[in-house]
Amino acid sequence: MKINKGIKGSLFTLLVRNYIFFTMAIAILLGTIMLISNYRYDAIMREPKVNDLVDYASLVSKEEYGGMPIEKLMGKGSYIEVLDKDNNVVYKSKGDKINKEYTKDELECIQSYLPQCEIRVEEYYNSKNEKNTSVTINYYSDENRDKIYIIDKDLNLIYTNIKTNRKSFTENEFKYLTGEEFKEYDVRKYKFKNKNNEDFTLISYIPRFGDSIAKRLSNATNESIIAFIVVYIILAILFILWMNKKIKKPLKILNGAIVDFKNGIRRTYLQYEGPKEFADIFHSFNDMSSKLYESEQRSKRLEEEKQKMLADISHDLKTPITVIKGYSKAVCDNLVNEDEKNQYLMTIYQKADNLDELINTFHEYSKMEHPEYKLVLEKMDICEYIRAYLAQKYNELYISGVELNADIPESVIYCDIDKVQLKRVFENLVSNTLKHNKNKVSILFNIKEIDDKVRIIIGDNGVGISKSIAKNIFDPFVVGEQSRTKQGSGLGLALSKKIIEAHSGAIRLVDAKKNYKTVFEILLPISKK
Repeated sequence: MKINKGIKGSLFTLLVRNYIFFTMAIAILLGTIMLISNYRYDAIMREPKVNDLVDYASLVSKEEYGGMPIEKLMGKGSYIEVLDKDNNVVYKSKGDKINKEYTKDELECIQSYLPQCEIRVEEYYNSKNEKNTSVTINYYSDENRDKIYIIDKDLNLIYTNIKTNRKSFTENEFKYLTGEEFKEYDVRKYKFKNKNNEDFTLISYIPRFGDSIAKRLSNATNESIIAFIVVYIILAILFILWMNKKIKKPLKILNGAIVDFKNGIRRTYLQYEGPKEFADIFHSFNDMSSKLYESEQRSKRLEEEKQKMLADISHDLKTPITVIKGYSKAVCDNLVNEDEKNQYLMTIYQKADNLDELINTFHEYSKMEHPEYKLVLEKMDICEYIRAYLAQKYNELYISGVELNADIPESVIYCDIDKVQLKRVFENLVSNTLKHNKNKVSILFNIKEIDDKVRIIIGDNGVGISKSIAKNIFDPFVVGEQSRTKQGSGLGLALSKKIIEAHSGAIRLVDAKKNYKTVFEILLPISKK
């Protein structure tokens, strides 16, 4: 594989540098628009400066009230009323004819400008289904206690949390208290002394946040957003065009290689000089191309092995069938003496039994190969399961002259297992020991917990397995001395491996231990608690 190592910087560094420039440009744009927007918002929503207006009023005479900059200090649409000590209106900035006076109780119901507060009005029905009104005056300052009034439908005062001799309200007093007298204005009072040290009261009428102000604010916001989007799009297009120029070249090379790859040209190796990240991509592509080529070669070998397996199956089926066919033909044609007939029939039975075993084993092996095959897993104590298996197997082993050595801990070790399939694994290993060892033999079963797995050792002190087939012992149709005349189908260990791997475990032939020449190690995951 030839890869040009001429790396020119890093794509990450390139992207970071340009994203920083892009972000800075956006930040400057956003900051500029925000400054302009804040200036416009300030012009629309000017905070009322009632204190300044009161100070101004205290310094001028009654005849000079008309020269006060009311809208400049309080906002567009605002106006005031000035009351003397007897609560008579002596000045009204809107120029309307002065013909209004306030009673002492009405004036008490108008909230003072300081401390600032919020009036909340809620209507509800009591248990007698009578309509009541709750008026709460929430002060923004913690130094002032909120005022609560509960008033019935006849404007009688049912409850209040302040000391007062008031028992009821007039309609005007109620409207002043709730702010309903002037729904479009926020009405507040402010007491002051004029330059002659006379007591006066200033009542301010400041427009509430209404549709007109909301529309102006909405228009200003929309214009700011549109300006930001337009400039952002222009900057984004410039950035995209520049990045496209930098990235298009390696992508074009890579695309051409992918097209070749699609057309069957596998061993395509790319050379590229540029940012490190692209060089890594090209390296990964070359590595993928190489591995895919190796995978295709491996698939080809597997196909050849599959063909060989079919040939082996045909051979293993043909041999017993030929014997069964010939012997049964001889019996049917009366070519066999009566003394030899039972021997012929026994041979036919044995070959049919071998044939049945081969077909059943291959059937199980084929089932395990199917992608939709699933084990029937149960959470069981693996130690108790193996004890039960050995207890069931003991008489057979004893009659065969097999010595059983079991080392099983008393602790409980839970595993998720398929009882039927795992028993098949043990049967395959034990039956192999019995088939390939004519003399008396000793079998070992050892169980040990290792971290998150349980290790099962199954071994025997028989003739052992030759090194020539040890590395391929789990391949299909591998039998002792690789002779097709030997006992067994050659599928037992291959099937055992598939069963153990389906349990998310592993099985392998390990080095001999002490007096045991053939030792298999099985690892199974312990169930999570």
